[in-house]
Amino acid sequence: MEVRNLLEEIAASAVQDVCAEDSASESPRYNTSQECRLDAICYVLNRIPPRYISSGRGYAHLTEELRGDTQLQVDLVRLAHEGLQRVSAVSRAFYGTPSGSVPHGPCFNFPTVKGRVLDGNSFFPLSEITATLRQGGSPAAMFDNRWSNPYTTSEKTRGMYNFWPASVTAEGEGVTRTFDFEILLEGPGFAPVTHFFSLECTSEKAASTMVSMQRDHTLPDLYMFS
Repeated sequence: MEVRNLLEEIAASAVQDVCAEDSASESPRYNTSQECRLDAICYVLNRIPPRYISSGRGYAHLTEELRGDTQLQVDLVRLAHEGLQRVSAVSRAFYGTPSGSVPHGPCFNFPTVKGRVLDGNSFFPLSEITATLRQGGSPAAMFDNRWSNPYTTSEKTRGMYNFWPASVTAEGEGVTRTFDFEILLEGPGFAPVTHFFSLECTSEKAASTMVSMQRDHTLPDLYMFS
């Protein structure tokens, strides 16, 4: 069963509209780079309650209801301005820096890859473990430089790690291909762990530029022993 938060699309649309209006003005106020837009969308979504749907009929009905909610639309525009103002004022290392080359034309788009590393003796989440997503013996390229590879777990993330592999150019749309990956876990006092897995992808019209909850690939818990 597929469950979606419909407000993801509506919040993204509100931020994009504000960015378009700002970019067209004689005195733009915001940084409207893709990175800033994504952060602003997250800012908006973290301040409004989600609205979930699980069917096509529910999608059509709830979309009409939400788009007709005047107060919600006002709140979304206000939060979009607020979010863009905040992220534009914050100096982030990746703003204005190369974010990777987005391929043109048909692409294989990967899901986000996430997992958790635990102590094999205590079953507690491990911190200070370096997780590397590898492909062909080397660290896999990420969507942009906000996605670290390798990634170091911390107490705050409770042993969780996540990656978003960069899209790969395809020879056409609708082509199915299997990609092989491996997760390498390394940490002081623990024996390294390697986990192999594959992702089957069907090429799409263009590269994905937004994270989708429907594209999560969750790996099994991995255990490390000292």
